[in-house]
Amino acid sequence: MPSYEYKALDARGKQTRGTIDAENVRAARQKLRSQGVFPTEIKEESGNQPSTAGDIKKYFRSNRVSIKDLSLATRQLATLVAAGLPLVNALQALSDQTESLVLKRILVEVREKVEEGSALAKALANFPKAFPHLYVNMVASGEASGTLDTVLENLADYLESQLELRRRVWGALTYPILMLCICTLVIVALLSFVVPRIVDIFQKQNAILPLPTRIMLGLSQAVTGYWYLAVLAAAAGVILARWYYRQTEGRSRVDRFLLKAPLYGPLYVKITTARVARTLGALLSSGVGLLTGLEITKNIVSNVHVIKALEEAHDGVREGRSLAKEFSKSGIFPPMVWHMIAIGEKSGELEGMLSKAGKAYESEVNTTLAALTRLIEPLMMIGVGAVVLCIVISVLMPMADLINVVQQ
Repeated sequence: MPSYEYKALDARGKQTRGTIDAENVRAARQKLRSQGVFPTEIKEESGNQPSTAGDIKKYFRSNRVSIKDLSLATRQLATLVAAGLPLVNALQALSDQTESLVLKRILVEVREKVEEGSALAKALANFPKAFPHLYVNMVASGEASGTLDTVLENLADYLESQLELRRRVWGALTYPILMLCICTLVIVALLSFVVPRIVDIFQKQNAILPLPTRIMLGLSQAVTGYWYLAVLAAAAGVILARWYYRQTEGRSRVDRFLLKAPLYGPLYVKITTARVARTLGALLSSGVGLLTGLEITKNIVSNVHVIKALEEAHDGVREGRSLAKEFSKSGIFPPMVWHMIAIGEKSGELEGMLSKAGKAYESEVNTTLAALTRLIEPLMMIGVGAVVLCIVISVLMPMADLINVVQQ
């Protein structure tokens, strides 16, 4: 049976320490309480620590939780807390019913820390890969204001909206990407297997191949004979692109291009605007201050120019200027956003206006994605049809010449 070192307070409030034998930390805590001692810290003695293999396993153990599992767990926890269930019991029930093994293990550890007297937000902060900074700050605000159930409901709404936005974006991109891969495979198969065999027939007849056929034959030979060079070039291109993006100047240029790119740029701006507005609105509605909210919101975006705009807005608000004016000066956020923010600041309903702006731009993203999907499909079909037509023409031209020779 393992031994545990503990620090505790006795009935007179005097601090004491010692060791106790128990099956686990929970059993040790219960044994101490039955003795009239209230533990403040319990840890297993160094001589009973897990083996090196256990340490290695713990090192590689992942604490990442999908946004789907996190949103579902948050919704369930909000329901349990709103029903009046004590937080420790609610965490126990949540860990029992969650299907994610990673989240189940994390919730057990969070419950133990809360049972030891830690605040929920502080316990969640120990798992930054599972609970982001925004999540922890909103929970801390809910605990401080006594509205934890409401904050958890807001968090669940926010996570579900982000999950739905992600689903729509990937759903719109899946079909074009799948079609592009299939068409590429078809073209490669034609160049690798069909074109060489047909051209070989003409070469055996000593037919003079026209220029388009010779070009297509060269492409075919390049695909079949030097495909590994294409793979190496693609890998080198990816590595070079990642290195370039890590550079300050490179990242600035790429992020600026994403904001200004034809067709994709407006969609990227709308997605970013929806995320910023939704996040800031959720933070404000949960009791987080505007300055803190701006500081947290900049951590959810990756574009350096958007981050800079949020930092400048944070400095401007701290100096007493309007958030709407700061957003308008950035040149990134659309006019409708800062007009709605200005109305919210005047009416005292800033969080409500931000949430409405986020919903409006999420709706625009859905509309834009649908339009782009309808545009991409015919463009891809035209492009693939043109390539196949070139292959067919390069095959038919020597065939027509050969027929003319036979007739003569």
